[in-house]
Amino acid sequence: MEYEVFELDNGIKCVLGRVRSAVLHCGLTIGAGTRDEDEKEHGIAHFIEHLLFKGTTKRRAYHINSLLDNVGGELNAYTTKEETVVHATVLKGDYAKAADLIADVVFNSLFAERDIETERGVIIDEINSYKDSPSEAIYDDFEDMVFGGSSLGRNILGTKRSISRFRSDDMRRFVERHYATDRMVFSVVGNVSPARFREVALAKFGVLPARRSTTLRHGVSRYVVRNESVLKGTYQSLCIMGGRSCSCVSDRRAAVALMVNVLGGMSSGSRLNVALRERNGLCYSVDAGFMAYSDTGIVTVCFGCEKDNLRQCYDLAMSEIERMKREPLTPRSLAMAKKQLLGQIVIASENSESVMLSAGKSMLVYGEVEPYERLKARVDAVTADDICRCADTIFDEENLSCLTYR
Repeated sequence: MEYEVFELDNGIKCVLGRVRSAVLHCGLTIGAGTRDEDEKEHGIAHFIEHLLFKGTTKRRAYHINSLLDNVGGELNAYTTKEETVVHATVLKGDYAKAADLIADVVFNSLFAERDIETERGVIIDEINSYKDSPSEAIYDDFEDMVFGGSSLGRNILGTKRSISRFRSDDMRRFVERHYATDRMVFSVVGNVSPARFREVALAKFGVLPARRSTTLRHGVSRYVVRNESVLKGTYQSLCIMGGRSCSCVSDRRAAVALMVNVLGGMSSGSRLNVALRERNGLCYSVDAGFMAYSDTGIVTVCFGCEKDNLRQCYDLAMSEIERMKREPLTPRSLAMAKKQLLGQIVIASENSESVMLSAGKSMLVYGEVEPYERLKARVDAVTADDICRCADTIFDEENLSCLTYR
């Protein structure tokens, strides 16, 4: 896919990927997330995301929620550790309507006290429901171990205590500090001409005043390896292990992605899935993951099993990790691993919404959408020894933490 890219006078970058479809996806990616919060602001980035739908200087909440619903489309948003994204899916003829609504909720939200009080209860309920999902909560608790002492380690939702403190002025101060136009990307994937794409982007986002970034992102704390076991009283035991890894701008990220995919990626033939599930029938699911941030990253291996099988599962997982560290992939296995990863990337590119969201983040981080040919070249350049070195570094005992729910 080729992309049309330009930058508005206020610093907002705009990127278009053209596809032949009646459906259009568009979104605004904002370089502000949980790790940009001060300690007393824990959860405010996500709280603001909720409030964007509660009323603006132009529209009431009902009109925001119904504008795209009434034409069969939808408006949504999410918050990550480093971004907030507001996005819409509509028929291509409603492109301008979707862009106008996104611009309105991001730049004209009221943050009324009555809406804050209402939404506070919704978010506290979200926090409570999340605590009822240990298979999700364990990832947050593990990141807090690996990045403890820094904003990157804190979960996205916040706590009941932190959520109870926020007022309208707190929301406005955070937006004023972090919703900078030179840290925003408007991305579109759909069947719209470059001229129409530019016309709407200029009309809806080009008229907004420039707001340049003046704050530095919080760094990460010194890493101290930890091994903890927590009594949860769940039927299953859950175990997650891993440690810090490379950032999303590191030259090693392709090798790490390959290593993680071979070890415990989506394929049923991943080493961990074969060892724990297919060969021994000890667990339903086991996976490895790699999350890269702007200046660091984290690799995880996670599995759930019956309590009596915990030790055996752990030993098998560590055995596969050691094999990854010490035994280079054969030329045939390496070629297959590369083909598998690249195939997953190409297949994922058939999802136009995911492509739009990925293009927004890529423009924010790299200033471009990396062409597939260059991505393929980076993957092809990875050697078997590169993968061993990544595994050896990430799963070294001085970098390897472990958290167990019992």
